[in-house]
Parts: sequence; structure tokens; C-alpha cells
Amino acid sequence: ADHAAIEANRRAYGVAWPRMSFADAKLIVSIGADFLEGWGASVPQQLDFADARAKLETAPRFVYIGPRRSLTGLNADQWIPCAPGAELAIVNFLAGRGTVPARQQSGVDPAVLEQLRTELVAAKPSLVLSGVTTDNAVDVASAVAALNQSLGNVGTTIRSAEPLTAFDGISGVGDLVDAIERMRGGQVPIAFVRGVNPAFGLPKSLNFAEAFAKVPFKVSFSSYPDETTELCDVILPDVHALESWGDAQPLRGTVSLQQPTMDPVFANTRATADVLLALAKKDQGAAGRLTVKDYRSWLIGRFPGGEAAFTAALARGVSSGSIPARAVAAAAAPRRAAAIEASRGDYTLIVYPSPTLGFGRGTNKPWLIELPDPVTKVTWGSWVELHPETATRLGIDRGDIVEVRVGNATVRAPAVPYLGVRPDVIAIAAGYGHRAAVSLPMFDPKSTNRPLIQWGYGRYARDLGINALDLLGTGTNAAGATTLTGARATISRLGDEVRIASTEGSARQHGRGIAQAVSAADLSRGRREGGEAEARPAGDASHAFLPGMRSPVAADAQGVLGAPSEPDQGKNKGLYDPNHPTHMASRRWAMAVDLARCTGCSACVTACYAENNIPTVGAPWQNATVFATAVAGFNITRGREMAWIRLERYFEGADDGRFGEEFETRFVPMMCQHCGNAPCEPVCPVYATYHAPDGLNVQVYNRCVGTRYCSNNCPYKVRYFNWFGYGEPGRKQYAFPEPLNWQLNPDVTVRGKGVMEKCSFCVQRIREAENRAALEHREVGPDEFTTACASACPSRAITFGDAADPQWSVTKLAQDRRAYHVFEELNTYTAVVYLKKVTHPAPTPSAPAPVAR
Repeated sequence: ADHAAIEANRRAYGVAWPRMSFADAKLIVSIGADFLEGWGASVPQQLDFADARAKLETAPRFVYIGPRRSLTGLNADQWIPCAPGAELAIVNFLAGRGTVPARQQSGVDPAVLEQLRTELVAAKPSLVLSGVTTDNAVDVASAVAALNQSLGNVGTTIRSAEPLTAFDGISGVGDLVDAIERMRGGQVPIAFVRGVNPAFGLPKSLNFAEAFAKVPFKVSFSSYPDETTELCDVILPDVHALESWGDAQPLRGTVSLQQPTMDPVFANTRATADVLLALAKKDQGAAGRLTVKDYRSWLIGRFPGGEAAFTAALARGVSSGSIPARAVAAAAAPRRAAAIEASRGDYTLIVYPSPTLGFGRGTNKPWLIELPDPVTKVTWGSWVELHPETATRLGIDRGDIVEVRVGNATVRAPAVPYLGVRPDVIAIAAGYGHRAAVSLPMFDPKSTNRPLIQWGYGRYARDLGINALDLLGTGTNAAGATTLTGARATISRLGDEVRIASTEGSARQHGRGIAQAVSAADLSRGRREGGEAEARPAGDASHAFLPGMRSPVAADAQGVLGAPSEPDQGKNKGLYDPNHPTHMASRRWAMAVDLARCTGCSACVTACYAENNIPTVGAPWQNATVFATAVAGFNITRGREMAWIRLERYFEGADDGRFGEEFETRFVPMMCQHCGNAPCEPVCPVYATYHAPDGLNVQVYNRCVGTRYCSNNCPYKVRYFNWFGYGEPGRKQYAFPEPLNWQLNPDVTVRGKGVMEKCSFCVQRIREAENRAALEHREVGPDEFTTACASACPSRAITFGDAADPQWSVTKLAQDRRAYHVFEELNTYTAVVYLKKVTHPAPTPSAPAPVAR
């Protein structure tokens, strides 16, 4: 949580976190607030932002101010790369307090700030957010709150009457620092730890482990062998969230319920709440008040309406009402802890939470480790970001091992030049660097020594990357939060290099029109993006789809070609017959992806992994047996990733990599296009891939012999080969060692070595819906079901359905004025329709151009 923003919100609005309405804003200005990542309530914020941007011509323009362009910043129409620490001066100027900051102070051309202030005054209402992590973060957030009040945004885009109560009562790092000092002084006789890992998540300079060791009795309720749990005397593993009861009040008047979806997998686990209840009953004074037998009974007793209301609410998961407020001690006023000593260096260090791993909570999950960073596309390890100009000046290339030093603290990691940081800034993502206190051998999936606990937060997280928090001092801001931005650092090349595990092929489209966009002005005028439409040669036949998005050149039920001498053209056989009772040939399963909504968060990628039993392949032990290289991400460096959806990220502009040139970012989910005229089908010698009657491009695993001809012939490169036995328990590369095998979807085949695989449009969900409808003697209803990626997308950017039925939503989207097909000049007649992103470039000022040079 952003404790500085919470403190400022309480001062200005009287609530910890008001609801922020992006859809009502005409202009959005984010000053380091990564609201599409971990800042605030990111999921509802992302949906609200996507709804706002889906207004197309009338959508709000988005300006991002900060020294590093994050995932949220990449979704902005304009990036103002200010100097770290200059945010307060910029906000004061935007609020009309003082003159425009000089370029030497702010790092920005004054004309840019003048233009933004003019635009901010004219746009009613607007929304200004602060999420800076400097030592004056509270001052910046308070200035932003005052700016919102002066602009009249309170009550429209800032809704303090509709607060998110989930942020109430959150303790800051300052409270934890006070507890550490009490531990160090021997004032804490017993410590309970649940849901946190301070031994890893705090800067090393705080010496948490040393203070924690002075507590006589330490109890951990963790289900994971993390660094803090390793220091405890007793471990009482909690049950998993999917095995637990619970409740929450995210909004006033709304109670959310949590109920177990499965029985506990491990016999030696117990809900922490049940342990505490049993412990409290041992106290003679409390035993008389605690008459409930377990935590579930206690929940029912406090639920509005009692057991009957509780039972009725379980079916819906939510209920109206309020939970009685907790009796908690009044929080002490936050205090600012100054750093022990000021660091020296030529660069400002920015440590930021990983968009996928956070501050390390997700690093024990291979799905999230293998998920490429949305900004850099790096996976399975840490990296250091620096601007290409800085890298050139220092003689640093991509993959060179560099040492970053802050005072006496150092870390080493490969360098990644990135356009989205200032030349005087280096940035490192947190989340990696878990370590065990004892030396442990690398995990061996074929080992029979099961009692060996994988300390260091598990076999996947241990010894992976570096912990960027080790570079930070003890300094906190006025809200008690760790200062992540501002330390002065040095960077030097060490002479070693590595091949970075990355799924990025090229950061540029090279004129191929994969991720297309159109400005709001051109959209309203009906103009196309330059280079989109190419002239057709004289006499060229029509390339239009047949009705229902069918291919005119396919020799099956979807097309018109076949054997002219046959009465049915040789194609209307069996299920391909339009009159077959299943009516499969009357369907055309298709997908629409709205790039105006897509933010590049990659939730679709992970959902696809979970739904379709896709193996992760980057663990060090998953390499070859002969000439093995035990390096994390080795298979990724060889292009052997298995993700059925590739979230591609392309840059437009700043081709020469110079700082100050504005560049645009486009995200596009790329999956199997289920072409009506698929290049992969005719080249398969064993007919393992073929065209189904309902338009699906099918892959038959037990026919495939692994020639990989289909992958060679696929222009979209969305077919993936099992180089090793990732799905075979007897092999060391097995991707689902106990207990990960519990996560496998029983409706989807686990593939073996030598088999090609790809997106199936979640065919198991299609057949389930068809079978259910047949049993109920009805047709499949419009939008009755959807794919895993579409259901997981927080922006609702993906829509799936039957393009041959006008009642389905996908049919309407396929006719949108922004619709296009990738590589349509190849006549593949894809079933995936993309809707162009809509951009809102900065207005052209009458004074100097609004670009920081």
C-alpha cells in the first residue's frame, strides 16, 4: 500500500482511500502512481481505466510524470520524464503556486509544464494521482490532494463518500521499525508471524534477523519455508486460502465472504484462527466469552442477519451489511527515520515492486516467475535498467553483468537498456533474491529425500536473482514507508556477460502492422494509420470474408472450394455437413481483442497456463541431461517457452534511442489465430493439425510426431514444441512435481515430449457448453461461456464467441470500424479480430514543442 497517499488522503478527505473514477475524468495525470500495477485497488482501477479509454474519441487523455516509465506509464499518451525529487515543485506549479520550475531543477522543458497546466485548467473534471516513493512522498501526495480540491475534482473523480475500506487499519513500515527496536531491546517475549516475511521484505540495513533472534519464543503460521519462518522456533502451517473461511468489507455496506473450495491437502495444517481460538480458550478469563467451537462458527455469530443470512450469502459470495469494527489500539503518529548516511554516486536509484511478483510474495510460484515482466519482457531473474544513452557512454551492452553500489551495499545483475528511464537514473525491480540461511543443494525432482525442506521460500525462488532492497538504507518518509527512490548510486561493468532470459523478439514492428493504432482525431475523421492499406494489384480477387467470418478459400465446411465433380463438392461429410444434427458447421468460433482496453498486464497469459496445463520450463533443473547447464531460464534463452499467449510489446518512436523523444507503446496478445486458411494444416505429414467443422484449428496430440513443420509454416509463431518431458513424471524436467500436480485441469491433456501444442480456444469449455446445452435440449446461448483468457482479463479486452451468430458480442465487435486482422495480406483469414488502440497525443502548443530535449 502507498502509505504516503493514505496519510494524505486522511488529511484531505477523511478516509484512507477514496474511490477514484477514471471514467468521469477528461484528463488523468499520474505522478508516479502505478494504478495499473500494485498502487491502490489495481483490479477495479484497471477496469475503470479501460472503460474510460473505451470511449475512444471522448476518452480521457493520460499523462504520466516520473523518472521511470512503468507499465502504467507505458499506457500513457504522454510521458514527462522529470528528475527524481522534482515532483513537488511540478505539482506546486500546476496548482498555481510559484513559477515554472527551471529545466535544471525539474529535468523537463518548461514549455511542457506550461502546456500541461493550461490543459489541466481547461479539462473539467480531471484526476491527479500521486504515488512517488521519495522521502518527501507525503508532501507530494498532500499537494496533489490540494490540487484535486482546487480543480473541483472532489465529489466527481475523487469520491470520498465511497471509500475503499480495505485500506483502513494498514500498518506501515514505521510501525514495524518500532517493533524491531523493541525486539532489539529485549522487550518482546513472544512473536507471532503470519502473512509477512520481514526477514526478506525489509532493507538489510535494519538488521531484522539480529533483533528477531532476541525474542525468546517465535511462532510462524506460514505455509511456505520463507526466510522469517526459518528463524522461528515453532511452525504451525496455516491452511491455504482455497481451504479457508474468512470475510472482508472492501466497501461500506458490502461484506465479502470466503469459503473453502476444497478440503485441506496436508494433514498437518490448521487455520490460524482456529489455533488462536483454541489457545485463547486456555485462558480462564477468556474461556467464558469464547463459546464457539471454531472460526466458522465465530464468523456466523458476527455476520449481519445470523446463520440464515450467512448461508444465503454463501451462494452469492457477497452480502449487504457491515461487520462490527475491530477494537484496535490507536496508531502512533508516523515518524520519519533518516538514513544513516547519505550515499554518493552519479545516478539516482529507483527500486520498484515487480508488476508480477510484487515485493517477493509471488516468487515461489513458477507461473509468475516465468511470466515475462510486462515492461522489459525479462523472466527468471533480476536485471538493472539504464537508458541506452547511458549504456553507450559506459560501454555496457545488454546482458553485461554490472555492479550497483550504494554506500557499502552492492548487488550484481545483468544490464538491460530501456528507453523508459532517464539517463541519470538506474532502476531495479524488487521481488527476487530469496535466500536460505543454510546451504542447500539444487532441487532434484527425482530425489526420494522428501523431508528436505526447501528453505529460501521454496525450490523456485531460492537463489534466483538479487534483492534490490539490500541497497536501501533505513530512511522512511513521513508516513513511515521505506524510501525507494532517491539513493545515489554508482554502476560499473564487471567484464562478465550472460544471455538474458527474455521472450522479446524485437521491440519494433518493422512496418508489419501487428499492433495498430489510430489517433482520436483521425478516428473521428475516418483516417487510417500510415502504411496500413496497401494497393491491390489489378485484377486481384476479393479478400473479403464470407458471411460469419468464414474463409472463401478453405476446402471444408467453412469455405467454397472442394471437388467440383462431387455433388457435395467432396467436403460436406459427417460433421462437416451443414445439416448434421450437431450443427457444428454452422458455427465459427472467434475472438475479438480491443487494444484500446488492453493494458499489457498479462493476466490472460497466466490464466491460460492454469486452464490448459501449460508447463513452466525455466527452472535450473529442467535443462538437458547431456551437456546440462543448471541456469535459471536456460530454456527461455533457447526460445523454448510454452506460453500459448504471447503478450507482445512494441515501441513506436525514438528510433535512435535518444532521451527526450516521445515514444508510444503498444501491447497485443498473440495467440493461435485459428486461421480459416491455415498455413500449418497442409504441411503436417500425419494430419495432426486440421480444420474442424466449427472453424477451430485443431491439434491432435497423439498423432503428432514432432516434425515441427507446422511451426515453421506459421506466420504468427504461436506453436510450441515440448523439447523435454515437461508433462512426464519420470523425467527431471517434469513441470508439476508434488504438490503442483494438484493444480492440473482434468479436462485438458497433459502433453508429453516431442509434441507440438498451441492455443485451442479452450476447446474443453466449448464442448462442455455444447454438451450441457444438448442435455438440456436447447442451443448454446449467446455469450453463455468464454475462454480462460477472456474471463481473467481485468480490462475486458478479450471477447470470445460465435462469429456466425449475430447475437454474440464478438460478431458486433468484428464489424467495428477499428477492426483488423494481423497479416491479412497473407489470406489466412484469421478468427482473431483486433481493434486498434486509440491514442490521444499532446496538443500542439503555440510556444516551444512540449518535448524534453
